[in-house]
Amino acid sequence: MAASRFNHKGLFVATFTPMKENGDINPDVVPAYVDHLLRSGIVGIFVHGSKGEGLSMTVAERKLMAETWLAASKGKLKTIIHVGAIALRDAQELAAHAESNGADAIAAIPSYYFAPRTPVELATSLQSVAAAAPNTPFLYYHNPAITHIQMDMSVFLTIAKTHIPTLCGMKYTGSDLSGASRCLLDHGLEFEIMWGPEDVLLGALALGMKSFIGSCYSFAAPIANRIIEAAEAGDFEAARSEQKKLKKLKDLAERFGDPVSTFKALTVIVGVPVGPTRAPLRALNAKEMQRFQSTLQEEGCLKWLTESD
Repeated sequence: MAASRFNHKGLFVATFTPMKENGDINPDVVPAYVDHLLRSGIVGIFVHGSKGEGLSMTVAERKLMAETWLAASKGKLKTIIHVGAIALRDAQELAAHAESNGADAIAAIPSYYFAPRTPVELATSLQSVAAAAPNTPFLYYHNPAITHIQMDMSVFLTIAKTHIPTLCGMKYTGSDLSGASRCLLDHGLEFEIMWGPEDVLLGALALGMKSFIGSCYSFAAPIANRIIEAAEAGDFEAARSEQKKLKKLKDLAERFGDPVSTFKALTVIVGVPVGPTRAPLRALNAKEMQRFQSTLQEEGCLKWLTESD
């Protein structure tokens, strides 16, 4: 059994980093963001992942935002702080900071500029990051679309648990349900396999997964919770109907720009002023935002964002 298990079920939001129009971080928005997530039925947050633009922020900015999220979420939401960075020493510094400020868990992608080539190299590269927070559960953040690190994650978990005493699971943001299923079958009693891609949430549920992390849950948590509730009740027709809504929202948003910018726009639409993205991403301008909202209305999607459970 892993030394420190992070065992929490339900929806975790991969949070967006609130920013001002000039691209500066905007920590003042975080308490209202947390309140919105609580009303939406969220159980936890994953801070500074890909959609949170963590790797576009300085170490000082990430520390300040982590402190803000942890303070606002204390006693309300479970917290996972992503500490991965290109520079290993930055990741170690962020890991130690997250532990000292009371994070429930940390997560990390590896330093992928000089990418690990084997499961042993990957486990070794993450070992020193986890060791910087020796009393905090550690999750590997598997995101091959970003890192281009493709390997059997079940084999990695087998090796990593001998290197990382605090290993408690992974955020699986690979697109292959087969690989995630293998991790769940081989390691599900020992590690938490937290599924990422929202557009196949129902498929992950069918395989037996219980923990989910996604950025769409900032604006579409009620839809996702209805998928989970319907699947658990055995009403797969209703679950498929809700899954189609979530898939359509994602696909439509990505027609208007990169998913960080458009998903942030959707979060603004539901009432959380998370602001624009930071360069090199490009936020929607006023005309694009108006056209985006008009299309959501025409396609019948806008009402889904205001439906509650």
